[in-house]
Amino acid sequence: MSTLKRILSYTKLYWKRLTISGTAAIFYGIFSAAPTYLVQHIIDNVFVARHVHLLMPFIVLFISLFILKGIFMYLSNYYMHWVGTHVVNDIRYDLFKKIIYFPTSFYQNKTTGQLISYFLNDIGAIQNATSTAIRNGIRTFFEASFLLLVACKQNLQVAILLITVGPIVGITIQKMGKKMRSTAKTSQQAMGNISSVLQEMFIGLREIKSFNTEQTEVNRLSESLKKFFGSTMKNVRAISITPALIEIIAMSGCGIIFYIAAKQVLNGSITAGQLASFATATLLAYQPIKRIVNVYAEVQTGIAAAGRVFEIMDLNYHANQNREIILDKFNNLIEFKNFSFNYDSKYPIFENMDLKIKKGESIGLIGPSGCGKSTFSDLILGFIQGKSETLFLDDKDITKIAFSSLRKQVGYVGQKTFLFNDTIKANVKYANPETSDEEMINACKTAHAHDFISNLQNGYDTIVGEDGTLLSGGQKQRITIARALLKNPEILIFDEATSALDHESEETIRKALEEICKYKTVIIISHRLSLVEKMDRILTIKEHKIVEISKELLSQKPNFASVHNLE
Repeated sequence: MSTLKRILSYTKLYWKRLTISGTAAIFYGIFSAAPTYLVQHIIDNVFVARHVHLLMPFIVLFISLFILKGIFMYLSNYYMHWVGTHVVNDIRYDLFKKIIYFPTSFYQNKTTGQLISYFLNDIGAIQNATSTAIRNGIRTFFEASFLLLVACKQNLQVAILLITVGPIVGITIQKMGKKMRSTAKTSQQAMGNISSVLQEMFIGLREIKSFNTEQTEVNRLSESLKKFFGSTMKNVRAISITPALIEIIAMSGCGIIFYIAAKQVLNGSITAGQLASFATATLLAYQPIKRIVNVYAEVQTGIAAAGRVFEIMDLNYHANQNREIILDKFNNLIEFKNFSFNYDSKYPIFENMDLKIKKGESIGLIGPSGCGKSTFSDLILGFIQGKSETLFLDDKDITKIAFSSLRKQVGYVGQKTFLFNDTIKANVKYANPETSDEEMINACKTAHAHDFISNLQNGYDTIVGEDGTLLSGGQKQRITIARALLKNPEILIFDEATSALDHESEETIRKALEEICKYKTVIIISHRLSLVEKMDRILTIKEHKIVEISKELLSQKPNFASVHNLE
């Protein structure tokens, strides 16, 4: 119930349209039941009493009632669908707004397919519950209610017997509902696994083909589909057996009750018209009641999906809390004080490390792969977090600085480039859309990207494709460098950012970086000595600490590079 209440809480903003829909549903129920009440008068007054002159007015009244029923059905459907669609969009928006601020550790524990499944499959199930199921449920509830009122009006004694079937139906629905929620949740998880397999296949297509493992992936998808089929059929069994049981119970009760009512007619207790009206109302009420049972099944599926979505939305990460410091500008110092960090307690990355980086310094950080160079940059960016009171930016504990404020000061270019499926212009201006085209072009010139962009058929309006697939690796990397430069941050971190460039392009970038170092704080992480040899200080990671390399040691370049697995 708490999950259902949370879904319904989203309707508060749209209460006016929800009220219109509910009111229309009430009138729909009235006009659905009214013809069954008229059946008594048609039979008793037209056919039994032979008042032929009343036949045409009854026919006109019948047609009018069905016209009104159609009008109110439209109004109820339209406004409930309007509300339901807005509710689903609001849930999808709130989910995205929440997880976009989650730390990178959240995404490391979830596959892309699973995350997409939350937005498409799970929220799609919620949409069925809100737009279709709840819409039909409200309308059919009033339809069934007024039909049963007509039945009670015509024969209260027998109608009471009919209503006694209700508790039996209710107990059956309640017991089957738990089963439906469980099977629906398993089915949704299985669909998330399918999404993960497909997503990995599309991203890793080159690797799959290069290793001739197409059949392996086919088999992997086949296993996921089998699990999805099994879990789905369990859900289908639970959903299908419920209305079947309800039908057996309801029809058995109705048969007995109709026999009793027929005996009353023969005894003269009620008229034939009353029996016909009672029977019509009862039989017509069965279909909306049956639809309500189906709605209940849809709602159970939606509740199971909503539970998974709200579980994610309710996550709270310590790293995101108590970040109230706003740092308008980087003025002084990056400082590590007795800093320690590890992904696994058995294998520390940094241990009791001390380091100061002054504003305006250019730092080169070198070392072999796996020694912790990228971890160093991730710590400054706040992607990962060490203990509080150990890493400072301008004497402010970095774990207390708001992420938006922290990352405003830092520009980052990593080895793994990413571009949106948009124009080159949009990608370069992504971090700073308000900049002029002239500033954008200057950033691209600095990044050695302007020449190749100008030679493209559409220039800066060229679409780069999904993740820049229409460009070479070096071209993508130069665009990401230009994007970081255009952001104009106080601190620039280049983490193997020239690894995809040829030596000529790298030399151009190196000269550009030397110019940037004159007015920015620059940290260049690389395994190439040539890129960092003119930095103010060159650091390396040794025995879980960052240590400075003297110029004298660096002058022994060939031997030094060989010992440290550098180029």
